[in-house]
Amino acid sequence: ARLLRELKSAASAFLGHEATRAVLCVPAHFDDRQRAAMREAGALAGLDVLRILNAPSAAALAFGHGRGLARKRLLVVELGGGGLDVSVVQLTGDDLEVITTGGDPTVGGLDFDARIAEALASELQAQGLPRPEHPSDWLPLLTAAEAAKVALSELEEVSLPLPGAPAPLPLNRERLEALTADLVQRITLVVRHVLESSALSPQGLDEVLLLGGQGRSPLVRRRLEESLGVPVRTDVEATHCVALGAALLGQGLLDAAAGKPGATVSEVLSVPIGVAERGGTLSRVLERNTRLPAEKTLVIPVTPGPLTLALFQGPSPVATENEYLGTLAFSIERPGEAEVHFSLSQDGTLSLAATLPGVKRHPVTLAADMPEDAELEAVIARSPLEGPPEARPGGLLSGLRKLFGRH
Repeated sequence: ARLLRELKSAASAFLGHEATRAVLCVPAHFDDRQRAAMREAGALAGLDVLRILNAPSAAALAFGHGRGLARKRLLVVELGGGGLDVSVVQLTGDDLEVITTGGDPTVGGLDFDARIAEALASELQAQGLPRPEHPSDWLPLLTAAEAAKVALSELEEVSLPLPGAPAPLPLNRERLEALTADLVQRITLVVRHVLESSALSPQGLDEVLLLGGQGRSPLVRRRLEESLGVPVRTDVEATHCVALGAALLGQGLLDAAAGKPGATVSEVLSVPIGVAERGGTLSRVLERNTRLPAEKTLVIPVTPGPLTLALFQGPSPVATENEYLGTLAFSIERPGEAEVHFSLSQDGTLSLAATLPGVKRHPVTLAADMPEDAELEAVIARSPLEGPPEARPGGLLSGLRKLFGRH
């Protein structure tokens, strides 16, 4: 909220009048709680948040603006500091339809920085300097690593002056690429998986856009081209295209409200949503790539007494390996069927309603406070849904989770 307030202030000063509305972009892998937090931050900053938009969709919208494209299929790979987002979109003029989305929030530019910093620390240690012990001690090395990584996107070799080092340390692109080759391999595998999981082939793509700060890496571009067998666009403005796409959609929303044609974006659910079953598995209610907006009803046979459901969002078949969204608790007065209605907005925000035996449909709210492990396990054990025995978590992995905790 503080950051958005600063941005609002800067925009207002530039425009000469107050900025009151915003389209906020998030990584495609953001779940419902993260999107809700973004919307709340916008409200706290005094902004009317018209839409939460996935960053790859915004970038594709900006790329197509003014080009007059007719049904072009684009693969958008956004590799930022904190994660990897992959989307396939179909663009017709300023109308964008997302076909599939995926990614990996555990690999990004920060991992490249850490890999380089680790190598620098080893070289300094070989020169007799102490190895950093505390996180704050790593800061100079991480800063130098990022600067070197950026420079080596254009240069073949750089020299890094480091605190305490008798002389600047040399680092060349070949060494950088050797240090990070496995990270790049992970990126290419994720991109292929997103395509193959939706039965898409690289040959069916019209363009491949590589965005984000880490997307400037020559090795990432080369490996993607080798993996896909198609060229990767190098002329995409990687720094501001997401903001431009958000602005285009914002104008499109205002145009639509005035009855005029404008940019549109049709998205899909990027991360599945489900309910925990007895035994710890997840029963998916809304699958990944569900077209938004969407509605789905979960019907549960019930008897009088308490009814508790724990909701999670994530790709794992094990409920607690996903993001905990919250718990629904009901008191059932008569036997019959309980219906839980799941509704997703255009930007993937979840709302819930329930129809209970003898009670009309009414909105319900998740109790979102994170319970203790034992309490959550008890809620899951009381789930009215029974998962298939062969899908239940068990054995060594289950024991390790119990030993080390869910997270």
